[in-house]
Amino acid sequence: MERTDYIETREDIIYNIKTLYSYLHGDSGEDYKSWAIEKLRLGRNMVIEIIDGHVCFGPSRFVGYLSNTKEKHDVNHGDGKDTDKRIKQFYQKVADDRLDAFMHSELSKYEESSASKKYWIPNDMTVEDIIKAMKKSTSFIPHYQNYDKFWHIQMHLPEGKDGVIIDSSLMLMEAEPIIGTGEWDDAQCRNFKTIDNGSIVLVRKGSQALALCQIIGDNFTNDSLSAKYININYRKVKIIAWASEYKQPRSGLFSQGTFKSCSKGTEQYSYIESWLKYMNDIAYLEKCAKLLSKKHNIILQGAPGTGKTYNTAAIALKTLDITDVDLTDHKAVMIRYDELLGKQIFFTTFHQSLDYEDFVEGLKPHVQTDDKGNSIGVTYEPEDGIFKRACNAAQTDQSKDIVKCIDDYIQKIKGYENKREIPTVSGKSALYVWWSEGNNTISTRSVLSQSTKGDQYTPSPLNIEKVKMQALGEGEENNWRQYAQAFINAVKREYFTTTNKPVVLIIDEINRGNVSKIFGELITLLESDKRSQGNHPIKVILPYTKTEFGVPSNLYIIGTMNTTDRSTGTLDYALRRRFAFVTLQSDRSVIEKHYDKLGNANLRDMAVALFDDIKKFIESPKHLCGDMSIDDLMVGHSYFMAEDEEELKDKVEYEIIPLINEYINDGILNVKNEEKKTAFDSWLSLAPIQETDEDEQEEEEQ
Repeated sequence: MERTDYIETREDIIYNIKTLYSYLHGDSGEDYKSWAIEKLRLGRNMVIEIIDGHVCFGPSRFVGYLSNTKEKHDVNHGDGKDTDKRIKQFYQKVADDRLDAFMHSELSKYEESSASKKYWIPNDMTVEDIIKAMKKSTSFIPHYQNYDKFWHIQMHLPEGKDGVIIDSSLMLMEAEPIIGTGEWDDAQCRNFKTIDNGSIVLVRKGSQALALCQIIGDNFTNDSLSAKYININYRKVKIIAWASEYKQPRSGLFSQGTFKSCSKGTEQYSYIESWLKYMNDIAYLEKCAKLLSKKHNIILQGAPGTGKTYNTAAIALKTLDITDVDLTDHKAVMIRYDELLGKQIFFTTFHQSLDYEDFVEGLKPHVQTDDKGNSIGVTYEPEDGIFKRACNAAQTDQSKDIVKCIDDYIQKIKGYENKREIPTVSGKSALYVWWSEGNNTISTRSVLSQSTKGDQYTPSPLNIEKVKMQALGEGEENNWRQYAQAFINAVKREYFTTTNKPVVLIIDEINRGNVSKIFGELITLLESDKRSQGNHPIKVILPYTKTEFGVPSNLYIIGTMNTTDRSTGTLDYALRRRFAFVTLQSDRSVIEKHYDKLGNANLRDMAVALFDDIKKFIESPKHLCGDMSIDDLMVGHSYFMAEDEEELKDKVEYEIIPLINEYINDGILNVKNEEKKTAFDSWLSLAPIQETDEDEQEEEEQ
């Protein structure tokens, strides 16, 4: 008999893990203990929880059913797909060598296991959080427990002294681990001694890459270390990245125990440098997406040209869990972004004239026409704003073809005898709808109609093509728009299921709008716990349609804010506390990589020198005044990125200099006219400011 008693809360899972560990501790006898060990050994997907300070594991199939036991599980444990669906509500799946190491340490108390596993960790935690807890947990007793310095790497030896296996996954967990080579007199060891500081090595465990490390110390020997391990050459390293968390470096660049110099100019270094950029970009996107999933609303803030709007597209795709696009490839990102625009991604820009009627819903004029297209009057009807459209998209499956669904629905209501009764948009009344074969209109009539012209009288026919255009957002049924919307809603109820698919609303220049005027009473509903599936869901009655409205939990808002804009000072505090803020800074390395990609080293050096000089000018104590910092004012890196020298000159003359001049005119920078002229003249020639003897003397005095 199929089981349907799935877990409902995270506490249900913790209860099951406690049950499993009671078996492991022998509370129910040796048979139960052996059974629990076997489940841990064979399970491929493990749920991790920290219970009473101990890190505990539970097979996903076992913990996925309500109040599970050995007896229940033996009768039916399903195929894992249904339990995974439930677990996914509270956990995220990861794979990590360090988690494997601890899992194997746990099992080593009972029997050996070497298979790698996948792990479900709580949504509110990272692998690093789990690792920290594992270090403190007394639940785990490694089989090499007598070796306190187990974090030193031996690149050659499969075993340490006394046959103790050294697990390099755990060795690398220290903040500044040491790697070493054995005592063979071969090229591998000799190379290791002579690697330049700053070089990069890939540490492996067998054939598996573990981490990229950068050499940060000269070769040294240490008798106390050598006494414990058969090593004669040690180098301190810094872990740059865990290989398991990102795409692997190209095979063949490195091999275990083989150390080649990876200084600048080598193929290895160039590849690793691009890999690290990829990793940093992905880490940033993951950070923003994770913050967005928790807070539901974030604002990217920074000076002009730091890539705020540029980054929203990739963050949106990451939030939507798009996995088939390289999120560091902006062209590929924008292609997918455009495909999802109006479906799972919505974009708007705030400005001073925007109000509630534009953003949420308002009365809009609609010209009515006769069959010949002549105007016969104007009506004012409620119309959804972009915020309400985004909320509706978050609650409705957008994957189906609405036009095909309308055609199919029309066939279902063919003939008066097959008419349907559907609610109006406000839900306060209802309509009869049917279609007479051959007509290009849908017949509609209010159920409250008192007409004496017969049952099939149609006072409000809907043009089918215009209804389809309205459903696609490409036009409207301009005579009976609200009736057409009621019909579209009925079609969606028939064919479109409710969904938990995430939807992202991007609000550019969010500080430029009057927040109270735009959001109105909905400002309260932005909070995570006030959303539809929050701890304290709230709904309001909208003023025009008189319908009940709440903000869905799967709607995520990304705002952008220019920190140099003086209107940021008036950003509503009610809005501020509902958003998390991520600051983007001007990044010199982005400029360098732009010109390296172009292969223009001369222009790169010129642009970077200009960037450094302008930064020095802005942050000079004699210029910077008021409460703004260099991060608020520094001209963004995009202003320094050009295709050729002529374009760079144009950017300096028509974008950078006018911006800095505006800072000076507004009193944000305190610069004398003579200083300003000298600086601007230098920059126009794409050269840094030439310091005079007087300038050098002032710097010495300061």
